[in-house]
Amino acid sequence: MKNYILLTLIMLVKVGLVSKLSAQSTTPIESSKLEVRYIVTHKSDKDMFVLRCGKNVSQYFSVGKLRDDSLRASPDPTVSQIPLNEMMEEAMHRDDPSKRRPSSPCHSDYLYWNLSVGKVSVYTSVFGSKYVIEEETPTMDWEIYEDSVRTIIGYECHKAVTKFRGREWAVWYADGIPVSLGPWKLNGLPGIILQAECDGYMKINACGIITSDLSPVTFYNFAEYKFQPVERKKLLKMKMNPNFYPANTKITPTMELE
Repeated sequence: MKNYILLTLIMLVKVGLVSKLSAQSTTPIESSKLEVRYIVTHKSDKDMFVLRCGKNVSQYFSVGKLRDDSLRASPDPTVSQIPLNEMMEEAMHRDDPSKRRPSSPCHSDYLYWNLSVGKVSVYTSVFGSKYVIEEETPTMDWEIYEDSVRTIIGYECHKAVTKFRGREWAVWYADGIPVSLGPWKLNGLPGIILQAECDGYMKINACGIITSDLSPVTFYNFAEYKFQPVERKKLLKMKMNPNFYPANTKITPTMELE
């Protein structure tokens, strides 16, 4: 247990939080027209994500990640230490569900869709080092089941299935909302994806849709980190390489396998 807490402290120092608490940088990109909130479940881990859709740019991120980054950037030490205190509480009470913090395989990622140029950018980290991946909008070969219908948060949805980068996803999309996006990188259907599942790995369920009083699509970088460009497959190998982490570090299975 002591080693776990020590590792947490080392990680926080390594990402530069102590030296950058007073630096804040957020940049509104454009107005939002729609926001979908999703509950992400991976084994015993749970997280809440937001898909915020604009006309030209959309974004997908963890609500818990945004909250932590904002708190850590506060010039008030009492506020900036809240995430660290919560992490230590979780470490010391690992059997107490009330101490569990939001977590998921892509918890630390901020994903941006540049719809006008057909590109996706993912701002991420590997044990404190900051990287950005830029790629063409992924294309997916969907098999649509028009006869499979279910209602999700009040919207009639149809089923579709695809294999994408080593995992098979079954999703439910609402063509009543003509936005060809969904959670994470899932896209390309004639309606917004409200539910997605990779059997034995992850479930993603929409829990709410907001269409008024929306926050703008925003680039978040509270600590003004410098992100190093990296090729997607190279970063994937880094994330899956045990030698890149301290001994006995638990590696969470990645969203992509290839």
